Amino acid sequence: MIAVLPSGGLPEGGRAVVVAGGREIAVVRVEGRVYAVGNSCPHRGGPLGKGDLSGHHLYCPLHAWCFDVRNGLGFFPPGARIATHLTEERDGQIFVDPVAQPLANDFEPPGP
Repeated sequence: MIAVLPSGGLPEGGRAVVVAGGREIAVVRVEGRVYAVGNSCPHRGGPLGKGDLSGHHLYCPLHAWCFDVRNGLGFFPPGARIATHLTEERDGQIFVDPVAQPLANDFEPPGP
């Protein structure tokens, strides 16, 4: 686990993009809990950490693909997934595991 930002730097409903282990990771706080997902949308590489967050749903700012930050599951198209990362919050810091959790399946985004 790598310390990526102070706990106070991520308010409820907040989003931040951090770098851990050379990877860009989007970190969000929902209902008091911190979640971390890969910052790149599988569709066209949109920066998820800059997208809208509505509850547990994080939207890509490019084409509004939507993912659940708790498990990385996409809502459209069916089968879409993003990487998730383990998080821990202690001693006033947010920690993220730079190694992504295994994806539930292989998803190939549609071509251009």
